[in-house]
Amino acid sequence: DEKKCFISYLTVDIQKYLYEKPQKTTQNEGLQLLYVGSLIQRKGLDLLLPALAEASEDIHLTIVGEGQERELLTEQAEKLGITERIRFLGYVEGEPLRELYHNADVFILPTREDCFGLVILEAMCASLPVISSKYADGAFDLVAEGENGYIVDPEDTHAFEEKINQIFADENRLKEMGTRSYERAHAFAFEEVAKGCIDALCYVMGKAVR
Repeated sequence: DEKKCFISYLTVDIQKYLYEKPQKTTQNEGLQLLYVGSLIQRKGLDLLLPALAEASEDIHLTIVGEGQERELLTEQAEKLGITERIRFLGYVEGEPLRELYHNADVFILPTREDCFGLVILEAMCASLPVISSKYADGAFDLVAEGENGYIVDPEDTHAFEEKINQIFADENRLKEMGTRSYERAHAFAFEEVAKGCIDALCYVMGKAVR
């Protein structure tokens, strides 16, 4: 019965990351992709690197996080000849992490499996367009295809590479997509996502749902 179904999305404290049209505070070389998360097989970074190798040489990748795959990823990058286009920063949190979001151009999540993918929302708060794997369940709630990013199959290297090149092809379009991300992020404020939970409680207590 649809009347007995209530939705309350996962979220983060978006106020920690929320910035409209942030201006870069550092001068980076080339176009900047940002990944934030664990360096483990499930997260699919080994699927991203071949796509990056096929993409424009002007596109660089910053990897934030630690994990058991770091050495393997470093070796893979060397074999692909893209070592100079990748930065491994290790674990970062707080203000330094917010700065990385603000100074990136596009956020990317190549995961093989994710129950939601809250880092996508963090990136959207910083006005970043998003390229997300279709295996991040939250991507379908957070990313509007072609509006604030793209949802891809990370195991299709050629299609993955095409989306990476496509998102950087038009600077004005890139900025528009970032603005759409910022706007969509507001729907995930605590005050908004709590409404579904409150409605459910009201229903079981026999009170009128808002």
